[in-house]
Amino acid sequence: MFELHIQPRFSETDALGHINNTVLPVWFEAARADIFRLVHPSLNPADWPMILAHIAVDFVDQIHLGSEVVITTGIKKIGSKSFTVDHLAHQKGVLVARGEAVLVWFDYAAQCSRPLPEAIRKLLTPLLQENDGTP
Repeated sequence: MFELHIQPRFSETDALGHINNTVLPVWFEAARADIFRLVHPSLNPADWPMILAHIAVDFVDQIHLGSEVVITTGIKKIGSKSFTVDHLAHQKGVLVARGEAVLVWFDYAAQCSRPLPEAIRKLLTPLLQENDGTP
C-alpha cells in the first residue's frame, strides 16, 4: 500500500469553509502516481499503457483546512484487462473520503484494450486489499 500526505491549501476550500468536493479526484490522481511509477517506471507518455475508464468518490466526512490529509492507495481488484485502484483519505485519523479508479491496459496506437501482462499482475498482486480497503 502506498501513502501520500497532503497539506490542504486555502485555494482548495469553498464558500462553506471545507475542502471543495472537486479537489478529491485531483488528490486521488496524485496518489495514483505511485501505481503509475510501479507499472510504467519511465512515465513516458509516448508509450503510456493505461487509460482511465472510471472514477468514483464517496465523501464520508468534511475535510478542513489546517490539518494534513493522508491518502492510502492499494489495489482493489485485478481483472483480465484492467485493475481497480482503491483510495482512502483520512484527516486526524478519521476516514473523510473513499475513492476508486479503474485503469484499463490500453494500446493507444490500435485504440483498444489489451490483456494485462503477467509481469504487471505480479507487480500489482502484493498491493491487493480486502474489499473494505484494509490490507
